Parts: sequence; structure tokens; C-alpha cells
Amino acid sequence: MKKFFMTLAVAATAFMATTANAQTKEQFTDDLAISLNGAPQEPVIGTTVELEHQADGTSTFMLKDFTFGAFEVGDVIVEGIKGVKNGDATTYDFDGTAKLPSKTTLADILGHQIPLTLHSVVEGGKLYAEISLLVDMGEKLKVDCVFGKKSETAINGVVAGKTAPAAVFNATGARQNGLQKGLNIVRTADGKTVKVLK
Repeated sequence: MKKFFMTLAVAATAFMATTANAQTKEQFTDDLAISLNGAPQEPVIGTTVELEHQADGTSTFMLKDFTFGAFEVGDVIVEGIKGVKNGDATTYDFDGTAKLPSKTTLADILGHQIPLTLHSVVEGGKLYAEISLLVDMGEKLKVDCVFGKKSETAINGVVAGKTAPAAVFNATGARQNGLQKGLNIVRTADGKTVKVLK
């Protein structure tokens, strides 16, 4: 009987350790609008983004099998992002270097990393994300991507404190009194600039 309780205790400890290190994954599939140096490209239909939530409270954002134009990049991974809750929405922002682990020619040329800016909102089981990448292949190529459709939270930029809009401009650079229909350039309180299509 003593052996049975010891076995049960070991099993319970192993289960609790596994639960403590548990990761959860969310997967989203939607269209990806892409522009290269400001020129719109053919959208990629049925793109997949995964959000993997770690036990330490951080998340990993993965754009799966990313391709733009004739360039195949593979997976684009951003690790260690902290989500900011605002009601039913969670916002994930990142400005730094993303990993390109795939064995593609472009990932090899770029040294398996790329400068990336990310603003994303998860709300109601849907993900909206704005992703900007700077591809340096002798000549710099700015790749801007929009995944999914904006919710009211994403449109209004409701993000805790530091990323709230400080100034809004139209596509020609004229300052606006808030978001207008069409393309808006939003400068946030922390100095970042994001494009918002309303």
C-alpha cells in the first residue's frame, strides 16, 4: 500500500510540473495584404499565424510560410512578447529582430533574422496584425503586411498607455483630428508610427 501511495505522489508531482510548464497555442487563418515599398501586391489568401503562450506570461508570434512576390522567406518568428489586456482584447507589440529559422535561400541571405515591427490585436477569437519588415539585399526593401480585419479595438488603437495615438495624419501627411476613413498614419505616444486603414 505504501508503494501505491508513493507511485501516486510521483505521478501527481509529474502532472503538476507538466501543467506548470504548459503552453497553449492559438491559430488564426486569414488573408494577408502586402505592399513592397508602398506598392500594393497581390494578397496572400489563407495565411496562418500562430500565437503560442508560454507559462512565464510571454508569447511567441509566428507568421507561417511567409512569401512576398517571388521571395520565399518561410516562418517569421517573434519571441518573448507580452500581451496587454484591454477588456476583451489583448494587444501584442514588438519592435526588434525576428527569427527566420526556415532553410530558404532568402532566410540564408538574411542570416536567419530580420528587423521587424509588429502591432497585433486578438479579440473575439480573431487576430488583426500590422507587420513591417526591412529586407536588406544590397537595396533596402520595406515590406508592410496587414493580416485579418480590424476590430473596433484595433481601429481605435486602444492599447494600454504607451501606444495610444499621439497624432494622426492622412496619406499626404496632413494632421487630422482623429482617425478618418481611408489610410491613416498614426504616431503613438512612444514615438512609433503605424498605418491604420479605416
